[in-house]
Amino acid sequence: MNILVTGAGALLGQGILRCLNFSAKSYNIISADPDVRSTGHALAHKSYCIPFATNSIYLERIEEIISIEDIDIIFIGTDVELPLFAENKIYLEEKYNLIVVVSNPDAIKIANDKWLTAEFLRKNNFPFPLSALTTNPESITNLKEKASYPFIAKPVDGARSKGLKLINNDEDLKAVCSYSNNLVVQEMLSEETGEFTTGCVVVDGKCKAIVSLIRDLRDGNTWRAYRNGNSPYDETIAEIAEKLGVEGPANFQYRIKDGKPVVFEVNCRFSGTTPLRLMFGFNEVEALIEYYLEKKPITQPKLKNGTVLRTFSDIFVGNETLDDFQEKGVTSSYNSKYFPFKKNEE
Repeated sequence: MNILVTGAGALLGQGILRCLNFSAKSYNIISADPDVRSTGHALAHKSYCIPFATNSIYLERIEEIISIEDIDIIFIGTDVELPLFAENKIYLEEKYNLIVVVSNPDAIKIANDKWLTAEFLRKNNFPFPLSALTTNPESITNLKEKASYPFIAKPVDGARSKGLKLINNDEDLKAVCSYSNNLVVQEMLSEETGEFTTGCVVVDGKCKAIVSLIRDLRDGNTWRAYRNGNSPYDETIAEIAEKLGVEGPANFQYRIKDGKPVVFEVNCRFSGTTPLRLMFGFNEVEALIEYYLEKKPITQPKLKNGTVLRTFSDIFVGNETLDDFQEKGVTSSYNSKYFPFKKNEE
């Protein structure tokens, strides 16, 4: 099987590639990214340098790779590529007889916008974070009536805690509402019971597998992850995923309010915690390959309890390798040396 993974330079894309390398079966892995220095290339058998997704020739380049490598399935490794692949999913699948693992455009649009996410949850009677757009004075007034300071303001399309502003009082609130921006103001949800990240795999409208972890954050990414038995919130999260119309992977981030999970971020894709769920016993990447290409049913995995402690390791790549890759735009010899956290680590 020939598998294309985009976004080899992103934490998300690298997580997909790591799961492929830990799969029980061997796959022919092709990576793609705009930068020849992207770490994920070291995990592929062949790598391509491609334009950014905003480039007008991006899709043309993807189609070239599909044709050359006879791709069977595509996994998407960055957020910015999701809408493009969602819009072109049917076209690519019918023309090239392959699978593009991506949700429909409406689900992507809702998940990529925190205001639309909150509105989707509210309209469908799920727990939702009290929210208001800075551009809507009426909704700001309603938020103040229903919740108390502090609030948190965040870009509707933000990720990894970028652009967050703490709103402690009327003066802070007035300030963020005084200029044109794309901020949504939301109630500050308590961390008393922790912050949860839940990965779902949904096919044919049904959530087939779910893994929930409690997490600690550093720089907006999961730094430590914990599991100690099944989560009491899985049923609600599965219902949200199904109602949203997810197809394939999705990730939900939430905190607990009045005993219920209040989702504040949805990602209609694999997530940075995808390789962590592998460590707890579920390789969701391989499960989807087997489902789509081998018609093997996806079932809820038996999971381990424990803690994942994330750390850094390093890869050395010689300049001659990078220069050759940059010149040719493709390489089958991304020669690198891996330096693990501990010497002689397997």
